[in-house]
Order: sequence, then C-alpha cells, then structure tokens
Amino acid sequence: MKNYLKKLMISNLLILIIVFSISSAFAADIIATQKGPSKAVKGENITIEYVITNNGNQAIYQVSVSDQNFYKYIGIIKKGETKRFTEKVYIPTDNEVKQDFGPDATVSNPFFIGAVGVSYQDSDGNQYTINSNSLNIPLTEKNQNQNPGKVNNVTPETKEEKGILQEIVDFLNSIIRYFKDLLNIQ
Repeated sequence: MKNYLKKLMISNLLILIIVFSISSAFAADIIATQKGPSKAVKGENITIEYVITNNGNQAIYQVSVSDQNFYKYIGIIKKGETKRFTEKVYIPTDNEVKQDFGPDATVSNPFFIGAVGVSYQDSDGNQYTINSNSLNIPLTEKNQNQNPGKVNNVTPETKEEKGILQEIVDFLNSIIRYFKDLLNIQ
C-alpha cells in the first residue's frame, strides 16, 4: 500500500508539473517599445512613438501606459493586435536646466528617456506590469543637417531580459490561478 501511495503521489506531482509548464506556455506575451529620432536638438520637442503588441493567445484588458510625464489609457488589446500612439517630449536647453538645478547642471548627451510602464489585466483579473526599452538620443547643434523622419530601431525586451524575479512571479501566479480553478475559489 505504501508503494502504491508513493507512486500515486509522484504521478500526481508529475501531472502538476506538466500542467504548470503548459499553463506557463499560454501566458501573455506582451511587448512594449518606444522609438525616437536618431538625433535631436536642445530646446526642441521630439516625437516618441509607443508600440504595445499582444503576441499572447488571449486579449488583455485595462491596458494603460505611463511614465513620469504622461498617462495613456488604451483599454483592450486583442490577441495578435498592436496599438500605437505618440507623445511629444521637450528637451530642455542647458540654461533652462541651470535655472532649475544650479549653475553646474547641463543636459545629458545623449539625452536619456527611461522606460515606460505598461499595466494590464488578464481575463481572470490578474494585474501585470511590464516595462518598455529606454532611449538614448544623441544631441546635435541646431545648424547640423537633421533628418526628423528617421527613427531608431529598438529591439524589444527579450524574455531573458525580463528578469528571473518576474518569471518567478508569473509562474507563482499561474500556480495560484490553477489551484483557485481546481478548488473553485473566487
């Protein structure tokens, strides 16, 4: 009887591992990127394009994008769908930065734009947040030849760059969802 129970427990454990592995394969695959000009000038506005793509197998809900300068509510992104929008970013002059931060302050070159956060929910109401790439835009003098139509091609964050902690959190969330469903807990 002990051997039978031992084999039963091991087989159940293997089934759980397989179920969790399969369920993690169906996790949302959301990519957020931002693109900007190949160069810019201090004292001018630049246009940043934001692209959020749902490569997962189900729609995502309550999608919003934000950073320290803006908040944009997008709503629903269906599976296979991409949403795009643009925002203007002002690059201050050295004089403007000195007025705010003191005589030794300057605008960094390249001009750094940090990642934006994308928050969304899955169909079960679980909340997730991912970050886009960041940008480093070289600054030039006003008289240099500008090509405002050209944008940097930015490679989206790969799964390896996502971070082990986020992978662990995603995996634990899938385990919790599994047991909630299994035990019919709301």
